[in-house]
Amino acid sequence: MHWRNRDSMNPSRFTFGSNDRLKGRRAFAAVHGARTRRESGPLLVYALPNEVDHLRLGISIGKRCGNAVRRNRLKRLIREAFRLHRADWPGGYDLMVVVRPHDELTVTDYASHLEDTIGRLDQQWRKQNPMTSESSEDPLPPDS
Repeated sequence: MHWRNRDSMNPSRFTFGSNDRLKGRRAFAAVHGARTRRESGPLLVYALPNEVDHLRLGISIGKRCGNAVRRNRLKRLIREAFRLHRADWPGGYDLMVVVRPHDELTVTDYASHLEDTIGRLDQQWRKQNPMTSESSEDPLPPDS
């Protein structure tokens, strides 16, 4: 059985708990301060590698996007896209999604935009910090 099929049967894979959220002003400021961002459609996504092995999501949506009901609906749709598709994306990043004013999209459209930006951000971080799996292994012992 393929590992993705096995994971898709695990109900905890589809949860979105507090450990999956980017919380606090300092966390948002740190991700924003890294100045690594990509845009796709109405989403502007900032990324910063984190210490944990999974993605964490924070959403910033201004009043220009509509009233509170509309903003909350957009946040729910983006969280749902993240929750359903995050296992297919590279992990180990804190993500901050800035939502620009737009007409409401489907969960699939948001997932497509997130996948595009997360993939490009991952490539950018890997290019900036080329840490291969070989360099993370124990170095050879010194000659005695």
